Amino acid sequence: MEKVLLITPTYNEAENIQKFIDFTKTFEELHLLVVDDNSPDCTAEIVEKNMQSSDSVKIIKRSGKLGYGSAIIEGYKWGLENNYYHFVQMDTDFSHRFEDLTKLINEKNNYDLVIGSRYVPGGGTTGWPKRRQYLSKYANKLCGIVFKSEIKDQTSGFRLLNKKVINEIINYDPKLNGYAFLVEITNFIEENNYKIKEVPIIFQDRFYGTSKMNYKIIFEAVMFLLKKTVQKRF
Repeated sequence: MEKVLLITPTYNEAENIQKFIDFTKTFEELHLLVVDDNSPDCTAEIVEKNMQSSDSVKIIKRSGKLGYGSAIIEGYKWGLENNYYHFVQMDTDFSHRFEDLTKLINEKNNYDLVIGSRYVPGGGTTGWPKRRQYLSKYANKLCGIVFKSEIKDQTSGFRLLNKKVINEIINYDPKLNGYAFLVEITNFIEENNYKIKEVPIIFQDRFYGTSKMNYKIIFEAVMFLLKKTVQKRF
């Protein structure tokens, strides 16, 4: 059976990581790569303990809090070096549900990019305050306008990609590092005419730990969209 590499970036996810590892082991086709940004809460140590009894769990330990986008890219590169063809990105905090993961994996041979989408029929969010719901929904609407895109959820971090697309992304060398990184690479993939599908998921707010979303990440995304708007006008 072909193995799918699941990449999850971590920073202070000790409350979630053991349960997350246990869930990945229920999927026969999954191998797990944790990319840890030097978490001070022993996240890496928990992963390494699991590695002693499982060949399907690996870790990249980074020197500091280097950011989401660079963690994903480092995971991509590791996966290519180790001959994986399909890759899943997924958050460790259970905001992305394992019951939705099967929907992405089932489409892996049909599309180059499969996005777990909150904004297609059947998708949605739970546990979010109204302000965050509006921010996410209308940010994605703005992405659609700026990029003239039919993709409803460009900021979703729950996605499956294949080796062809990942090689293109690495050669392209994305410039953004926060969650705007997701918009940047989605736009790049769409512009290069790869096959993309959105499947409905339910995004649920984390139960444990602290959200990594902050105003710096939001500012980076806003500035990226403003820059693209100006470029497309002139």
